[in-house]
Amino acid sequence: MPVDAGAPFDRGDVILRSADNVDFHFYKLLLSLASSFFLNMFSLPQPDTLDGAADRTKHGLPIIPVTEKSVVLRKLLSFCSPVYDTDVPALEDLDIVMSVLDAADKYDMKRVGIFIVKMITAPRFLEKEPMRVFAIACRYRSEAETLVAARYMLRFAVWEPAYVSELDFISGSDFQRLVKYHASCGQAMSQLTRLWSTYPLPLLDCKFCRKKGVSRLSLKEYQDSVIDALRIRPSVESLLNPEWIDSMVKRAGSCIGCRERAPRMFAEYAKELAFPVMAIILEIRLDIDFR
Repeated sequence: MPVDAGAPFDRGDVILRSADNVDFHFYKLLLSLASSFFLNMFSLPQPDTLDGAADRTKHGLPIIPVTEKSVVLRKLLSFCSPVYDTDVPALEDLDIVMSVLDAADKYDMKRVGIFIVKMITAPRFLEKEPMRVFAIACRYRSEAETLVAARYMLRFAVWEPAYVSELDFISGSDFQRLVKYHASCGQAMSQLTRLWSTYPLPLLDCKFCRKKGVSRLSLKEYQDSVIDALRIRPSVESLLNPEWIDSMVKRAGSCIGCRERAPRMFAEYAKELAFPVMAIILEIRLDIDFR
């Protein structure tokens, strides 16, 4: 038995009935403004509701059955409301994002789709599933959001992100260009060799360490190790990897005290190095055709 969706979907001149039998009252005008699909539907001659079957009308209003479930339809219609620019509907996870985007695409709601894609680079999505964010943004040819996701993925080695089903909706060429972008950013990290005097690396040992003998890690090896880490993961977050930091201080022959201080020292160093690293990355182009 169908149930009403309730406020704010309790008034209008048409009813959309979800796949799980929830009735959403809405206005034809708003649907027509948001969707060419519904604009065309409402421009066609409508059947006489007076002699219509009970499953085609309710309270004298026409019923339009749709295949979306109520959780998706509620989000979609919220984006068709004139107040959504100030009262943005919540999108809890990327599964909901994809369901609403698919519905917006189905009903040709271009403005809604563009608005939703701009929301997916929020930290709660990007930090958890950057490859999905990249694939979704790329699928909908949203250049700014695709680039944000591609830059975030520099925190990982190119082989680390797992397969996600959204990759099936972009071309092999798009994915190959992501891989090329990652490689180009990594190779460009060698430019940091010109900046060691401006951004000297933090010490990995102390006076007590040096009394024990010569460090097993030369300055050249130290610098090369930093470049190598950034070449694999061209992001300052690479220098905050606890395993990498521990391996560096061990190679330097450092004591336990130095190992405890190293993470804090590298955190401070990474903040300074973020500027030249980002400057280098900004010079690299993500060569995807967004037309």
